[in-house]
Amino acid sequence: MKKVTRQDVLNQLISNYQKRIFTCIPGYFVAFTDEDKQRAQVQIAIQRVDIYGSVFNPPPIADVPVQFPGGNYSLEYQIDNGTEGLIFFSQRCVDGWKQTGGIATNPVARFHSAQDAFFVPGVRSLKTAMTGFANNGIRLRNNDASQFVWLKNDKSVAVQNSNGSVTLGADGSVNANGTIIDKNGNIIMKSGATITDGNGVVVETHVHGGVQSGGSTTGEPQS
Repeated sequence: MKKVTRQDVLNQLISNYQKRIFTCIPGYFVAFTDEDKQRAQVQIAIQRVDIYGSVFNPPPIADVPVQFPGGNYSLEYQIDNGTEGLIFFSQRCVDGWKQTGGIATNPVARFHSAQDAFFVPGVRSLKTAMTGFANNGIRLRNNDASQFVWLKNDKSVAVQNSNGSVTLGADGSVNANGTIIDKNGNIIMKSGATITDGNGVVVETHVHGGVQSGGSTTGEPQS
């Protein structure tokens, strides 16, 4: 049997103490506890092992502020149960700060505690990695990229859903499902497209009765 030294005991004490220090760890969103105030319940996604070798899941953490980037203008988006991210833990108690902001009181001498957590959604495991990722500009999209608003690095802007797409080109032209409007307002219809008026009448094929054919032409449209 190995002799237990004073250093072994000290190392074990330090190791046990470190297990009580929370810094940053992967986790996932469970549910909003107060949606209006962006407070949520989150779950640590790494199992723990106690001093006897038993494996257990850490309990969920409640009243956790969720990050939505911005200040006077903010990015708001839906978060569902199971959304992955990182859970950060403050080095001091944040009970006072969560209520008042600014430079807040420190009501409890608490350090690196699980009670002082923040959730940053969007850090992903391979299981939830985005499909169709493009390292190009910035895109607000759904998970399978079938619906998006995309500011590309070529200065164009694209909008798409499952039924169509619109692109504002860098040259100022607009392509809406194949019909092009150039920057001067000229329209180039895609093949097979038709123009209809507000009553659903097709302009290209619309005719009037009671008119006698002849060799003359009509006058220009009146403004």
